[in-house]
Amino acid sequence: MAYINKTTKTQRKIQEALLELMKTKKFEVITVSDITSLIDINRSTFYRHYLDKYNVLEKIEDNILIEITDFHNKFINNLSNKNIDITFEISDYINVDNNFFNIFEKHLSSMHILMGENGSITFQNKLKNTMLNVFKRTFSLASINLNKIEKDLLFNFQSASFISIINYWTEHPELTVKELFSFYNRIISNGIVNFVKDNMN
Repeated sequence: MAYINKTTKTQRKIQEALLELMKTKKFEVITVSDITSLIDINRSTFYRHYLDKYNVLEKIEDNILIEITDFHNKFINNLSNKNIDITFEISDYINVDNNFFNIFEKHLSSMHILMGENGSITFQNKLKNTMLNVFKRTFSLASINLNKIEKDLLFNFQSASFISIINYWTEHPELTVKELFSFYNRIISNGIVNFVKDNMN
Protein backbone atom coordinates (compact mmCIF):
# COMPACT_ATOMS: atom_id res chain seq x y z
CA MET A 1 0.00 0.00 0.00
CA ALA A 2 2.84 2.40 0.87
CA TYR A 3 4.47 1.67 -2.49
CA ILE A 4 1.21 2.35 -4.34
CA ASN A 5 0.76 5.64 -2.49
CA LYS A 6 4.33 6.67 -3.29
CA THR A 7 3.83 5.76 -6.95
CA THR A 8 0.61 7.76 -7.15
CA LYS A 9 2.25 10.72 -5.42
CA THR A 10 5.17 10.69 -7.87
CA GLN A 11 2.85 10.44 -10.86
CA ARG A 12 0.82 13.36 -9.56
CA LYS A 13 3.97 15.44 -9.01
CA ILE A 14 5.05 14.81 -12.59
CA GLN A 15 1.62 15.81 -13.91
CA GLU A 16 1.60 18.96 -11.78
CA ALA A 17 5.09 19.83 -13.01
CA LEU A 18 4.03 19.60 -16.65
CA LEU A 19 1.01 21.82 -16.01
CA GLU A 20 3.18 24.33 -14.16
CA LEU A 21 5.57 24.50 -17.11
CA MET A 22 2.67 24.92 -19.54
CA LYS A 23 1.74 28.15 -17.78
CA THR A 24 4.71 29.82 -19.48
CA LYS A 25 5.81 27.42 -22.24
CA LYS A 26 4.11 25.74 -25.14
CA PHE A 27 3.86 21.99 -24.69
CA GLU A 28 5.89 21.37 -27.85
CA VAL A 29 9.04 22.97 -26.42
CA ILE A 30 8.83 21.41 -22.95
CA THR A 31 11.29 18.56 -22.41
CA VAL A 32 11.42 15.66 -19.99
CA SER A 33 14.49 17.35 -18.48
CA ASP A 34 12.39 20.46 -17.79
CA ILE A 35 9.92 18.32 -15.86
CA THR A 36 12.49 16.35 -13.89
CA SER A 37 14.49 19.46 -13.01
CA LEU A 38 11.42 21.27 -11.71
CA ILE A 39 10.56 18.56 -9.18
CA ASP A 40 14.11 17.30 -8.61
CA ILE A 41 13.78 13.72 -9.79
CA ASN A 42 16.03 11.81 -12.15
CA ARG A 43 15.05 10.72 -15.65
CA SER A 44 14.91 7.05 -14.69
CA THR A 45 12.20 7.88 -12.13
CA PHE A 46 10.24 9.73 -14.80
CA TYR A 47 10.44 6.83 -17.26
CA ARG A 48 9.43 4.37 -14.57
CA HIS A 49 6.04 6.09 -14.55
CA TYR A 50 5.58 7.53 -18.04
CA LEU A 51 6.70 6.76 -21.58
CA ASP A 52 7.26 10.41 -22.47
CA LYS A 53 5.77 13.88 -21.98
CA TYR A 54 2.88 13.00 -24.31
CA ASN A 55 1.95 10.14 -22.00
CA VAL A 56 1.88 12.55 -19.04
CA LEU A 57 -0.40 14.96 -20.90
CA GLU A 58 -2.66 12.11 -21.98
CA LYS A 59 -3.07 10.95 -18.37
CA ILE A 60 -3.95 14.48 -17.22
CA GLU A 61 -6.54 14.81 -19.97
CA ASP A 62 -8.00 11.34 -19.44
CA ASN A 63 -8.36 11.82 -15.68
CA ILE A 64 -10.65 14.79 -16.31
CA LEU A 65 -12.60 13.23 -19.18
CA ILE A 66 -13.12 9.91 -17.40
CA GLU A 67 -14.59 11.71 -14.40
CA ILE A 68 -16.97 13.62 -16.69
CA THR A 69 -18.04 10.39 -18.41
CA ASP A 70 -18.50 8.52 -15.12
CA PHE A 71 -20.68 11.32 -13.76
CA HIS A 72 -22.80 11.31 -16.89
CA ASN A 73 -23.18 7.53 -16.86
CA LYS A 74 -24.65 7.74 -13.36
CA PHE A 75 -26.88 10.61 -14.47
CA ILE A 76 -28.16 8.62 -17.47
CA ASN A 77 -28.81 5.56 -15.31
CA ASN A 78 -30.94 7.66 -12.97
CA LEU A 79 -32.82 9.27 -15.85
CA SER A 80 -33.50 5.97 -17.59
CA ASN A 81 -35.91 5.09 -14.79
CA LYS A 82 -37.97 8.22 -15.36
CA ASN A 83 -40.50 9.08 -18.01
CA ILE A 84 -39.42 12.19 -19.95
CA ASP A 85 -42.35 13.76 -21.75
CA ILE A 86 -43.25 17.18 -23.11
CA THR A 87 -43.96 18.54 -19.63
CA PHE A 88 -40.40 18.02 -18.38
CA GLU A 89 -38.45 20.76 -16.62
CA ILE A 90 -34.67 20.88 -16.14
CA SER A 91 -35.14 21.25 -12.38
CA ASP A 92 -36.89 17.86 -12.32
CA TYR A 93 -33.61 16.13 -13.12
CA ILE A 94 -30.72 18.50 -12.35
CA ASN A 95 -30.04 20.72 -9.34
CA VAL A 96 -27.24 22.83 -7.92
CA ASP A 97 -25.77 19.85 -6.04
CA ASN A 98 -26.02 17.42 -8.95
CA ASN A 99 -24.72 18.91 -12.19
CA PHE A 100 -21.65 19.00 -14.41
CA PHE A 101 -20.35 22.25 -12.95
CA ASN A 102 -19.46 20.39 -9.75
CA ILE A 103 -17.18 18.08 -11.74
CA PHE A 104 -15.51 20.87 -13.69
CA GLU A 105 -14.96 22.96 -10.56
CA LYS A 106 -12.41 20.43 -9.28
CA HIS A 107 -10.37 20.75 -12.47
CA LEU A 108 -10.65 24.48 -13.20
CA SER A 109 -6.98 25.30 -12.68
CA SER A 110 -5.85 22.41 -14.89
CA MET A 111 -8.41 23.23 -17.56
CA HIS A 112 -7.38 26.88 -17.54
CA ILE A 113 -3.93 25.71 -18.64
CA LEU A 114 -5.14 23.01 -21.04
CA MET A 115 -7.55 25.42 -22.76
CA GLY A 116 -5.23 28.42 -22.60
CA GLU A 117 -2.61 29.96 -24.87
CA ASN A 118 -0.11 27.15 -24.29
CA GLY A 119 -2.80 24.53 -24.00
CA SER A 120 -3.54 21.21 -25.60
CA ILE A 121 -5.45 20.99 -28.88
CA THR A 122 -5.90 17.28 -28.24
CA PHE A 123 -7.65 17.99 -24.93
CA GLN A 124 -9.93 20.56 -26.50
CA ASN A 125 -10.90 18.09 -29.23
CA LYS A 126 -11.41 15.30 -26.69
CA LEU A 127 -13.55 17.57 -24.53
CA LYS A 128 -15.65 18.55 -27.53
CA ASN A 129 -16.22 14.90 -28.46
CA THR A 130 -16.96 13.96 -24.85
CA MET A 131 -19.56 16.71 -24.45
CA LEU A 132 -21.10 15.90 -27.84
CA ASN A 133 -21.58 12.34 -26.65
CA VAL A 134 -23.00 13.60 -23.35
CA PHE A 135 -25.70 15.66 -25.05
CA LYS A 136 -26.46 13.00 -27.67
CA ARG A 137 -27.07 10.42 -24.96
CA THR A 138 -29.07 12.85 -22.83
CA PHE A 139 -31.40 13.97 -25.62
CA SER A 140 -31.80 10.39 -26.84
CA LEU A 141 -33.96 9.82 -23.75
CA ALA A 142 -36.58 12.15 -25.23
CA SER A 143 -38.50 11.49 -28.45
CA ILE A 144 -37.40 14.37 -30.67
CA ASN A 145 -38.74 14.71 -34.21
CA LEU A 146 -35.64 16.02 -35.96
CA ASN A 147 -33.71 14.75 -38.94
CA LYS A 148 -30.03 13.78 -38.66
CA ILE A 149 -28.68 17.19 -39.69
CA GLU A 150 -30.97 19.01 -37.26
CA LYS A 151 -29.92 16.67 -34.45
CA ASP A 152 -26.24 17.19 -35.26
CA LEU A 153 -26.74 20.96 -35.22
CA LEU A 154 -28.59 20.74 -31.91
CA PHE A 155 -25.88 18.63 -30.25
CA ASN A 156 -23.06 20.80 -31.60
CA PHE A 157 -24.82 23.97 -30.47
CA GLN A 158 -25.36 22.59 -26.98
CA SER A 159 -21.82 21.26 -26.69
CA ALA A 160 -20.15 24.42 -28.00
CA SER A 161 -22.18 26.73 -25.76
CA PHE A 162 -21.46 24.63 -22.67
CA ILE A 163 -17.71 24.47 -23.40
CA SER A 164 -17.67 28.24 -23.97
CA ILE A 165 -19.15 28.75 -20.52
CA ILE A 166 -16.56 26.41 -18.99
CA ASN A 167 -13.79 28.26 -20.82
CA TYR A 168 -15.11 31.56 -19.47
CA TRP A 169 -15.23 30.04 -15.99
CA THR A 170 -11.57 29.00 -16.15
CA GLU A 171 -10.75 32.68 -16.68
CA HIS A 172 -13.13 33.81 -13.92
CA PRO A 173 -12.72 31.16 -11.19
CA GLU A 174 -14.33 33.44 -8.61
CA LEU A 175 -17.71 32.40 -10.02
CA THR A 176 -19.42 29.70 -7.97
CA VAL A 177 -21.13 26.51 -9.08
CA LYS A 178 -24.42 27.97 -7.88
CA GLU A 179 -23.99 31.11 -9.99
CA LEU A 180 -22.99 29.18 -13.11
CA PHE A 181 -25.74 26.61 -12.71
CA SER A 182 -28.38 29.30 -12.15
CA PHE A 183 -27.32 31.21 -15.26
CA TYR A 184 -27.03 28.10 -17.43
CA ASN A 185 -30.36 26.76 -16.21
CA ARG A 186 -32.13 30.02 -17.10
CA ILE A 187 -30.61 30.09 -20.57
CA ILE A 188 -31.39 26.46 -21.31
CA SER A 189 -34.87 26.50 -19.80
CA ASN A 190 -35.94 29.57 -21.75
CA GLY A 191 -34.19 28.66 -24.98
CA ILE A 192 -33.12 25.21 -26.09
CA VAL A 193 -35.55 23.34 -23.84
CA ASN A 194 -38.53 25.03 -25.49
CA PHE A 195 -37.00 24.18 -28.85
CA VAL A 196 -36.83 20.52 -27.87
CA LYS A 197 -40.35 20.57 -26.44
CA ASP A 198 -41.70 22.00 -29.70
CA ASN A 199 -40.27 19.00 -31.53
CA MET A 200 -41.26 16.23 -29.13
CA ASN A 201 -43.96 13.65 -29.80
